[in-house]
Amino acid sequence: MSELNNNYEKEVQEIIDIMEDKKAQDIKVYDMRGKSPFFDYSILCTGSSSRNIEAIATDIKKSLDNIRNVEGLDEANWVLIDAGDMVISVFSKDARDYYRLDDFYNGVNAEENKEEIE
Repeated sequence: MSELNNNYEKEVQEIIDIMEDKKAQDIKVYDMRGKSPFFDYSILCTGSSSRNIEAIATDIKKSLDNIRNVEGLDEANWVLIDAGDMVISVFSKDARDYYRLDDFYNGVNAEENKEEIE
């Protein structure tokens, strides 16, 4: 079990664990609490193939009770899971490079990263 940050809620850690178990790459968690009125966490990862992306998204979907919507599962290029307080994106490498959501969230965790460096 990996711990990207000890402050994450249990449900976030469970998503991270599923991603790691399915060999997801470049897992990032963006803490949006107090920064977005729509969700608390955005969790991103990259799958190695469309089959891997589908497996990651399917296992995440099975583990959550409060799924509002799932988009992109048929194409398995970018699967977006709306789980209320969490938005989960499972990308292909090309889609992640193209949409650059990591750039969009750049600086969101700046305070946490600053604390970790000190």
